[in-house]
Amino acid sequence: MRSLYALLIGALLLSSALPSTAQTTPTPLPSPAPQPAATFVAPPDWVQLPRGFTLTEIKNLWQGPKMKNGRGGSGVFGQAVLPIPSGIVSAGIAQLRSALSHSKTPLSATTKSASICGTSASVSTVRFGKGSSAAIVETTTLSQRGTTYATVYVRTAGLQPDPGIESAVRNGCPLPTGDLPDVTPPAGWNAVQKGLDFELAGIWLGNAPLQVMLMLKARGLPNLMSAAAMAPATTSGQQHGVKYRASVQKLKFCGTPGLLATAQFTVPPGFGMTSSLAAAQGTDGTFILWYSHPSNYTDAGAQQSMRTLCAGAPLPAPSGSPLPFP
Repeated sequence: MRSLYALLIGALLLSSALPSTAQTTPTPLPSPAPQPAATFVAPPDWVQLPRGFTLTEIKNLWQGPKMKNGRGGSGVFGQAVLPIPSGIVSAGIAQLRSALSHSKTPLSATTKSASICGTSASVSTVRFGKGSSAAIVETTTLSQRGTTYATVYVRTAGLQPDPGIESAVRNGCPLPTGDLPDVTPPAGWNAVQKGLDFELAGIWLGNAPLQVMLMLKARGLPNLMSAAAMAPATTSGQQHGVKYRASVQKLKFCGTPGLLATAQFTVPPGFGMTSSLAAAQGTDGTFILWYSHPSNYTDAGAQQSMRTLCAGAPLPAPSGSPLPFP
């Protein structure tokens, strides 16, 4: 109780010693203008799949150090989250292994169990070729709550497994949100593209068969508009009996420069599929909205939704190089 009284008295003395509020309080600065959030308006009457169907992510793509002779690297590593049970992934690997076994290239494969992140995991190792130049692909899969977490480690047989990569495989455990953590590459390894990360943000199904809309979020991509400058505005042609026609437009989405691309494919005897892609690059990442539907049926609401894409706050324009937009 005495300590409480002492605290109150000290506070009163301190407040009386300070100047008045009117003399010391600075003029409040104006609040910054609110920045738009990354989003889009889904088409009316479309259905969005639950997050469990869309928890797909590809990240932590690394490349090993150069070999002493300067030819090639010492390996490639990557991680992924897939919204399917690990049993399906393992079955797919087994089918691929069976198909490759009929080729002329020597192949051997093994599968074993391991404890990773407190969960039983499956480690499949496939070896292609002979001698020290043979390629080794090590795939590790573990399942939690119906979702598969997979890592792929590719190296040549002449190199021993990198301890740093083996540690990343065993310690890159899923987060409570279901995502994968950002992991720092081990010594000598570098990200294929710094900060590169792909995430499937949502899937929507339309009212007609084969109508699908996907939202992708990516970080670490190169400048979108620089790549678009090299693409032709329209193109068409035919390959192996499949006719195609594509076009690219430069638009602004929510005040942010972006692209709207459309491609139509016609397969004999006349069935056609059309895909539209809206992409905008903001400070939160590159957002891509993809809409696919039969060419003989489209949804006006879906077409309008493509233009409601918002990538959040736009990237700052480079000095001296204004963006080629009106």
